Amino acid sequence: MKPSSSVWCFVPFLVGLLLVLILLPQKSQHQHHGRRNQILSQLSSKSILVDGSSSSSSSREYYYYMSGSGSGNGIPLSPNLSTCHATSSQNADTPHRSSHELNCCPASPDSGEPIIKDFQLPTPSSASPVRVRRPAHHVARDKEYLAKYNKAVAMMKRLPPDHPHSWHRQAQIHCIYCNGAYNQASADGAADVPFKVHGSWLFFPFHRFYVYFHERTLGKLIGDDTFALPYWNYDSPDGMPIPDIYMKGELHDEKRATRHLPPAPVAIDYTPDKLDDTGYVEPPAAEQAAINLALLYQHMVSGASKPELFMGCKLRPGEGGACFGPGTVEAAPHNSVHLWVGNTELPEYEDMGTIYAAARDPVFYAHHANLDRLWALWRRLHGYRGSRPEFDDPQWLDSHFYFYDEKADLVRVRVRDAIDMDRLGYAYEEVDLPWLDARPKPSVAPKEKDYDNMLRMATNKGPWTLEETVRVQVARPPKSTIKVGQEEFEEEVLVVEGISVEKGMHAKFDIYVNLVVDETAASPKLREYAGCFVKMKGADVAMKGGSIRNMKVGISEILEDLEAEEDESIWVSLVPRGATGNATRVDGIRIEYMQ
Repeated sequence: MKPSSSVWCFVPFLVGLLLVLILLPQKSQHQHHGRRNQILSQLSSKSILVDGSSSSSSSREYYYYMSGSGSGNGIPLSPNLSTCHATSSQNADTPHRSSHELNCCPASPDSGEPIIKDFQLPTPSSASPVRVRRPAHHVARDKEYLAKYNKAVAMMKRLPPDHPHSWHRQAQIHCIYCNGAYNQASADGAADVPFKVHGSWLFFPFHRFYVYFHERTLGKLIGDDTFALPYWNYDSPDGMPIPDIYMKGELHDEKRATRHLPPAPVAIDYTPDKLDDTGYVEPPAAEQAAINLALLYQHMVSGASKPELFMGCKLRPGEGGACFGPGTVEAAPHNSVHLWVGNTELPEYEDMGTIYAAARDPVFYAHHANLDRLWALWRRLHGYRGSRPEFDDPQWLDSHFYFYDEKADLVRVRVRDAIDMDRLGYAYEEVDLPWLDARPKPSVAPKEKDYDNMLRMATNKGPWTLEETVRVQVARPPKSTIKVGQEEFEEEVLVVEGISVEKGMHAKFDIYVNLVVDETAASPKLREYAGCFVKMKGADVAMKGGSIRNMKVGISEILEDLEAEEDESIWVSLVPRGATGNATRVDGIRIEYMQ
């Protein structure tokens, strides 16, 4: 009997399905680690100028513990320029702490509504110079460059305060966007919701454009289209002290911690209150450098293998879309370096140590240039080349900000325009990356660990106030449940949720997995270190309805190194640093999985 035509019509479909099943890559539990090691090998210990290669691939993430759906009905995030209003450095409901009103807003235009232009990416041209940002400690020998840089800053400082290119207005950009002076543009429930860029996936794109336009404006003032800002290369031991060029001339700022001036290396694990602790001694320079490199390995490589872990949480419009979950690098080195530079003798650790005043210090731009460079390195390290976005999400890609460009025109810039650094016409000078080789070792051989003492010291069920170390046994979901259809999760993620800090206070705690040694002596040099939470002063001003945060860190590689991959549970220690633990509360700890 001949098969009917209706049967034959299914043959191409069945053949195609068979081919898909054969060719479909089979993911092993450690596939992502193998790929990561391959990339590390390719990068070696060098940073190279970012090329123009691109990929149309997009990433997808699944959560074993699903959060609520986003709000805003697909409307991108943006500030409402007509809502600029006075804000405060710290909330007034903290009477025992200083608080004063801030008016960061620009002067109202004389001719009604401002004219806004859409930003156009520069057209690639062989005649267009690539602006190369160099390490700040290297340019100290370039007298011609330093003369140009100082001249440009001096010209900015001489402009009228209300001029968009003045040093005053350039610094106020940070105050406006990061202290809640703008509300979100119209969206359901967003009329009185502050627009904020910290603690979410807007952090890196916003600051890339901030530094970009500051750099372009400096070049315009001195008539040099090739001018590029330097970056503070604190991810290399030679570049860890505050660069000498920021210690004199127009680049100097008086409001800095005097004990942290050169040659002291930056402490990326810094806690402001440590020096007040009895008997505390800052580690020797070589020890601090080793701590810095180990922390950077965890925050750039092991603990940040997925976009949300590095970039921050997915902020959506409206009150229902609020989130505050900083990425690993925003916690440290971003927040910690700000606090380290700021003068702790001043009420709010001005200038760098508090959000409203940070950009008044010229070293702010070198700090954020390096953070921008770390973003570029993270993209290369984790396979995001060219214009491939971390999130294939129009609500993120079309979110936008407003800046005055080098022509003093008000331009609208979108997140999608910040993705490809090459298109913006600048690159970073090649330097060594010693943190790539700083993968820590376990404090104790895994087979020799004794968890009986952890059981005796275990903390009761949360929520907890971090007056002392919290030790919690956290169950891991059975492996049979870690799938959605045929998709296998690649990264195990530790979530510290419901973090609240008394308003107007800074805070820091470290996160460890299966730590059995004395936590007071523990540091990021131990493999048990998973990450940290760091809050700057003033960082809660833009938080509507309180200051609730989550912190997520990847732990798959840690569990592999600790030989704990098959364990049914892990021990998590939250170690408060400094004197603000009694003002810090945590609601819970759990595990989720990302693909």
